[in-house]
Amino acid sequence: MNEHFCISRRNFGHWDVVAKEGRLFRLRGGPGQWDVIDERVGKGQNSHHQPFKEQSAAMAYICSELMHELLTVKGQDTHAMESWNIGFADVDPMSGKPDVSEVTE
Repeated sequence: MNEHFCISRRNFGHWDVVAKEGRLFRLRGGPGQWDVIDERVGKGQNSHHQPFKEQSAAMAYICSELMHELLTVKGQDTHAMESWNIGFADVDPMSGKPDVSEVTE
């Protein structure tokens, strides 16, 4: 989560998302294709994402990346997921991928 960031427009179709540590994202494009370029250090710097058709969808993606909070509510039961669920296709026998635990040298 990034506590402080701001969005500035340089000119038409040219937006920057910045924070104290510098530019975090570039948003470039126009109607029908908006490109998001991630400039966060250590997060795939200068990586491009799938183009968005709408500017608002591109901004929603950027904000969800910067505003993600992992919260629990006091008194509420929490649930934990096994980590293998995240990369399930890697161990799923029906995925067609080899089970790496069965590979022998």
